[in-house]
Formats: sequence, C-alpha cells, structure tokens
Amino acid sequence: MSPKVGDLVIGRVVEIRPNGAVVALSDEEVGFLHISEIAEEGVNRIEDHISEGQELVLKVIGYDRLGRPSLSLARVTPRDREAVEFHREVVRMRSALAGRSVNLPEEEPPEERIEWRLARWLEEAEASLARLRRNRAKRLSERFYTD
Repeated sequence: MSPKVGDLVIGRVVEIRPNGAVVALSDEEVGFLHISEIAEEGVNRIEDHISEGQELVLKVIGYDRLGRPSLSLARVTPRDREAVEFHREVVRMRSALAGRSVNLPEEEPPEERIEWRLARWLEEAEASLARLRRNRAKRLSERFYTD
C-alpha cells in the first residue's frame, strides 16, 4: 500500500546521487529525496546532511511520472518526528506484550497510622500476658494438687 501525499514515512537511504538520494521505504517501494528537500537552507553537499544506510523520517510531497513517491526531509516538523517515535514505541510495546500475560504490581495497602499499630501491639501484649498468667496459674495449681 503506497503512502498518500502528506503522510509521514520512515525510509533508509540506499544511494546518494548528485541531485538527491534514493530512499527505500519498504522492500518493494523506493522514493526520491531531492537535494532541495533535504534542508530549508541551501545544501551544497548532500553528504554533509545524510549518509547511505541512514534511517530518516520523511514526508511524502508528491509522485514522479513513474509513480514513485517524492520525499521531503525539510518539511518534517519536530512534532512529526515526535509522533513517529511515539508510534514506534507503541508498536514495540504491543509486540512485547503480544501473547504474554502481564503481572501488574499489587497495590500496597495504605500506610497504617501509628496509633492503630500501637493499639494492636498493646492488645497483642495483653493477650500474651494473659496467656502467661494462665499458664503460671495452671502450673501453680498442678504443683499444689500434686504435693
């Protein structure tokens, strides 16, 4: 499916020519980035701005007579680049999560107030003392009745 005029595409520079660069958009489709569309200010040497193998975010600005996309690097805004990076991150996350169950962290209970912790500690301490007293009374009574 070929992109429409105004679409953002990601391409890899395949060949640098004197008047621009050939950019591979996919395995089947290539486009042309003219030297005038590389930067807003004039460009003397293409090699100063792009290199073979470099990946670029480009905007489709038209089609040539052979039906290949004409591309622009100068018309891509920082916001466009940000949108493409966001899209890439979403795709990466989806592929990472595909087929996996996600274990979300359990919510921690809200922090217990110090007064409540002290009250619980006092109850536990009183219960322990009561057990100790019962056990002591039981031992004393056993000793008393066995003598």
